[in-house]
Amino acid sequence: MLEDHVRKPKIDRAFRASDGQPVEFEGKTVHLAFGISMKWATSRLAIAFTSFVGNPPQGVCLELSEGDLLVNGSRSSGVCLWADSAPPVVYLKPLIKPTATATLQVWNCWRGGDGEPQMWRGNAGLLVDLNPGASYRFSCSDGTGHADFTDLIFGLEVQETASDLWLEPLPPRAFTLSTYSARPRSADA
Repeated sequence: MLEDHVRKPKIDRAFRASDGQPVEFEGKTVHLAFGISMKWATSRLAIAFTSFVGNPPQGVCLELSEGDLLVNGSRSSGVCLWADSAPPVVYLKPLIKPTATATLQVWNCWRGGDGEPQMWRGNAGLLVDLNPGASYRFSCSDGTGHADFTDLIFGLEVQETASDLWLEPLPPRAFTLSTYSARPRSADA
């Protein structure tokens, strides 16, 4: 009987004790935020919302350590996408310098009663499944109530360019016939 009255520990306490590192909670590895290494050649990110609860409204935050994210014509180092107002799939373009390696930090959030984003409190956290290739599935618990990793579920795919543009051969030069010769010459000669 006494066990029924004992309050379960909240995930945020475990994160404070681990200094924000992943923690074991009820047999699952839970992340406060998840970092993905990004190469400069990455062409775009695709976020696909699978399911989410309506109350409180759920969101995902993305922040790039080096460079900016371009989404819907706006450029910023970090964005918050709300599942209730974003399209089912959102494409983002990482703008990273060719010599840089950046880390994309991903975490979940929810709208509080005052309309402000809330994160990293109570039972907030995410479970991460890595699929073959560069595809991730995030199952998130907001910080309200008990830990429920079905509050927000979304996928993130890192879609890289087919090849390194710096190493691709230049297109062939256009050749014309010289008025003084029957041999072709380069157009830029």
